[in-house]
Amino acid sequence: MATIEELRQEPHWSYSALNTYLNICQLQYYFRYLEPSEVDQTAICFPFGRAFHAALTAQAWECVMGSSLTSEEIVEQFAETFKIETAAAPNLRYKEGETFDSMVTLAEKMLDAALANWSDFYTVKGVARAFKIDVPGLNKPLIGEFDMVTQEGGNACIVDWKTSAARWPTGKADRDLQATVFSYAFRQLEGVMPLFRFDVVTKTKNPSCESHYTSRNASAFQRFEVLANKVQEAVQKGVFLPAETSFSCADCAYANRCRKFHRKGV
Repeated sequence: MATIEELRQEPHWSYSALNTYLNICQLQYYFRYLEPSEVDQTAICFPFGRAFHAALTAQAWECVMGSSLTSEEIVEQFAETFKIETAAAPNLRYKEGETFDSMVTLAEKMLDAALANWSDFYTVKGVARAFKIDVPGLNKPLIGEFDMVTQEGGNACIVDWKTSAARWPTGKADRDLQATVFSYAFRQLEGVMPLFRFDVVTKTKNPSCESHYTSRNASAFQRFEVLANKVQEAVQKGVFLPAETSFSCADCAYANRCRKFHRKGV
């Protein structure tokens, strides 16, 4: 199977693209996917998240090989990746009071919480598993990558790692589009309905790690197919409106272009 980097070389849809259009900002979708150019800023949360993800991926691979990373090893994995990610990020922006070292210190606490919550020492069936499927009506394949797949009793379980500013409220996982999209893909590929688990680690003074389970059914998959096709239809018609009060505005990479879009149009 191709890697996610290889799959991205061809035209495709993804959860990130669909979610950006549906739940974040249509105009951000346009700037990011249809007219890509130099970004105004890269918020530190993005390289931080990628480095954190890389550290947990390394831990998952260790479990596949029958071992486990120590606290020092997983922090070292994070720091090495974080250094690479921050060096490559254009127009990197830290929040007030944040530095590279302070973010590594925060990650150390968060990774300690993640390892304390880790129970997948002998159940990992796949790590960083890329997928490519067809969705009825879409003009391009849908691609993505499962962070980890485990076996929980008689059920396959897709695991996705998240960092969050606060603990997730009850019910958030049940409404999350990613769980729907990834479960849809797994059902198409494997012929079974999986469980889905979000492992959410908070970026708080005293980080916590909580597992949020959810699952989907045929009705959720039908709804997803309609939503995906409606996004494609709207994109083809050139509907790209800014979300004027989006939660993502502060960290948006295209803030300057957004402020000027009404003068030039899109």
